[in-house]
This record gives sequence, structure tokens and C-alpha cells, in this order.
Amino acid sequence: MSKELEILLSNVDACGQRIEKLAYSLNKNRALFPLSVETVGHLSDEQEESIDALILRYSQLVAMIQDQLFRGIAYAEQEDLSNKSNRDRVLLMEKLGAIRSADEFGTAAVLRNKFAHHYPEAVADRIARLNLVVEEAEFVIGVFGEITAFMRRKGYLFDSSFKAHRDIGRAEKGDS
Repeated sequence: MSKELEILLSNVDACGQRIEKLAYSLNKNRALFPLSVETVGHLSDEQEESIDALILRYSQLVAMIQDQLFRGIAYAEQEDLSNKSNRDRVLLMEKLGAIRSADEFGTAAVLRNKFAHHYPEAVADRIARLNLVVEEAEFVIGVFGEITAFMRRKGYLFDSSFKAHRDIGRAEKGDS
């Protein structure tokens, strides 16, 4: 096995661990959503920290998929990413069959960027963005499942080489 493939598998494992944490945060916070101006004003410090953890885990996972998994898959597929934008990388992953929809992943990446860069916005816009995180987090968990299925089809990933959570659906539903 090449060093690059070993790194990709290690990154898949790390993403799997992030998936478990993200699924935990989703399940912990699900009852708080959808948020409104009124409900946000009544959140306890613990609830705010829990939502912050959900946002952080979501943001980390999107970044890991985009920066590490997409790069590793491109390398394994002998695709050059040196002059490609993030959008071009996502389109390549759709073309290769690693993800179902570049447009949908693009939406997840835009939301991640809004969280990461703290764009100034009105309270109503911020709440709308927060309400999107639950749906988008579920989507990103599904994308990870698409990526691992692609890697299995290509022979890059076997159950024995995937140390992290093996049943993504169970983690997403909180049955673990």
C-alpha cells in the first residue's frame, strides 16, 4: 500500500471519528431546533455551548472532507488538483462518483464558511443559518457514507481498514 493511500485511510478514520461526535451533537441538540429569536434568547449557557460544539464539529467535518478526503481520492485516482479551486475539486468528486451532488456539497461548504468567517449579519439571518446546520450536518454525514461506499467500490477501503464507526446510519440515528 502506498504512503498516500495510507494517509487517505487514516483521514477516513479521522473523519469517521468526527462523524460519531457530530452525530452525538445532532442528537443532543435536536430538541432545541428550529430556533427562533425568542428561543435563542432563552438558551442556557450549556445549550449555547452545545450548539457551538455542533457548529464546530460540522465545520471541521466539511473541511476534512474537502481538504483531506477529496485530495486523497484525487491522488488515488491519479487526478491533478494543483491548479483546481475548491469548487473544481467538488465537481471532480461528483464526476468520479465519490459524491452524488457537487451543488449540494457546495451548499454545505458555503454554510461552513459562514460559520468559520463570522460574516456580519442580522439576528434573523444568523438564526436561519443556525437552523440550516441540522439539515446540512445530516447531509454531510450522508456524504461521508457516499465517499466510503465509493472507496469500497474502488478497492481502496475494506471494513478491516476502517477503524472508526462502521455503521454510519446507526450513529446518525443515535442508536450506538
